[in-house]
Amino acid sequence: MNKKPLLILLGAVVVFLPLSNLLGLSGKNEPISVVSGSTPNFSKVSEVFQNKCVDCHSPGMTRMPIYANLPIAKQLMEKDIRNATARLILNKSLYSGEEKFTALDLARLEGVLLNNSMPPHLYLSMHWTAKLTADEKQTILAWISEERSKLTWSIDSSKDLKGEPIQPLPLKVTVDDKKIALGQKLFHDTSLSGDNTLSCASCHDLTKGGTDQAKVATGIKGQQGPINSPTVFNAMYNVAQFWDGRAKDLQAQAAGPVANPGEMGEQWDNVIAKLKQIPEYQNAFQTIYEQQGLTKETVTDAIAGFEQSLVTPDSRFDKYLRGDNGILTADEKSGYELFKLNCASCHNGPAVGGLSFEKMGVKQDYFKLRGGQLTEADNGRFNVTKEEKDRHFFKVPILRNVEITYPYFHDGSVNNLNDAVRIMGQVQRNKNFNDTEINNIVSFLKTLTGTYSGKSLKQ
Repeated sequence: MNKKPLLILLGAVVVFLPLSNLLGLSGKNEPISVVSGSTPNFSKVSEVFQNKCVDCHSPGMTRMPIYANLPIAKQLMEKDIRNATARLILNKSLYSGEEKFTALDLARLEGVLLNNSMPPHLYLSMHWTAKLTADEKQTILAWISEERSKLTWSIDSSKDLKGEPIQPLPLKVTVDDKKIALGQKLFHDTSLSGDNTLSCASCHDLTKGGTDQAKVATGIKGQQGPINSPTVFNAMYNVAQFWDGRAKDLQAQAAGPVANPGEMGEQWDNVIAKLKQIPEYQNAFQTIYEQQGLTKETVTDAIAGFEQSLVTPDSRFDKYLRGDNGILTADEKSGYELFKLNCASCHNGPAVGGLSFEKMGVKQDYFKLRGGQLTEADNGRFNVTKEEKDRHFFKVPILRNVEITYPYFHDGSVNNLNDAVRIMGQVQRNKNFNDTEINNIVSFLKTLTGTYSGKSLKQ
C-alpha cells in the first residue's frame, strides 16, 4: 500500500489547522451571544464557556470550522467531541443560567482547571485562541466556590469552607424512628436467608465500617461471591447502588441479595411467610404500613429507611469543615490539598464519592497491572447497560471511613490503604506519588472516619 498520499494529506491538515486558526476561519454556525448571569462571575464564566468550551462540550451547538469534513481532521474532531461530552455537557440551559450545574459538574470543571488539562494541549496547538487566561481560570474557580456555597450540603460548612468539594455529613438525618427500628431488626434478621444463617449485616457489618472486610462476599453454604461488598454507611448519597449501579435506590438494593441464589438464597414469598409468623413484625407493619401490611415492598422500604439513617458524621474532617481549623495536622492538610488536586473530581460531595460512574484505569490499564484473567464482574457498568463505552466503569466508592472498609476496589485486591492510593495515582492520574505524598493523602483519608450512634468507628 502506497502511504505517500496519506502522509501528504496528514501534513496538509497539520499545516492547515493552525493556519485556519490564524486566519480566523470559524465555519458556518450562527454566532453565540453572551447571556447575563445571576452574578458578575457567572456572566464572565458564561462568556468563557460560549467562546472557548462549547465547540467540544455542547452537542448540536458545535461551531464547525471549514475544514471539518476533511479526512483525519473530521475523525480527530469527532473523537474530541465524543470524549468531551462524555465528561461534561455544556448546553444552552446551563450556560444561560436556566439550569444549575450539579456538584459533579463543578468538581469536574475544577479538576481540569487545577490540573491545567483543559483545553487539551494538542487542541491548543491548533486553536491558539482557545487557551484560558489566568484571570479566566480564577473567575471560573471563584464561581465554582460560589455555586457550592449555595448547595444544601454546604449549610453546615464554615463561611470560608463552603466552596470546598467535600461537605460535612449532617449530624442528624430525618427518618421516621419507627421505620428505623423496624428496618434495623430486619437488617439483622437471618430469616431473610434460605437457610436462616445470613442477614444483611453479614456482608454489611456495622462494626466493620458497613462491610465484611473480606475480598468478596460469602453467601449461603459458603458460596464465594464475584465482587467486594461496598459499605452500607452513607449509601444514601450514592447515585445508584451496587458497583455496577444495577439498583436505582436503597429499596431496590435491599431486594436483590435476598433472592440471589449465591447470596441469601431465599424466595421473597417464603420470607414474607416466615415474617408473618412473628407477631412483633405483624404489629409493626400494621402500625407503619396500615394500608399495605407486610409485603416485599414494605419490608424493603423499611430496610431502606434504616439504611438512610446510617450516616457517619462528626469525623475530624467534618469538624474542620465546620470551622475547627486547628483540628488537622500539617500533614493532613497537605494530604487534603493533594487530594483536591488529584482525586476530588471523582471523590466529592458529603460521602466523598458515590456520585458518578468512572472508568477503572483511565491512564493505565489497571487489569494488566493487577494480572490474572478478567472476570465478568470486571466489566462493571457494562453488565447493566451492555454498551461498550461502559466497560470497566464502576460506581465511585465512598471514601468515608475508608481506613476500615478494606480490602479496596471492586475486586478486593488490595488490603493496604497506602497501596490503594499508589495504584489509583498510577492508573487514574498517571502519577507516581512519592512516599511522603502517599502518607499525607492517607493521613487525610483517615480524618474521614466518623461516628455511628455517638461512637467512633475507628478500630
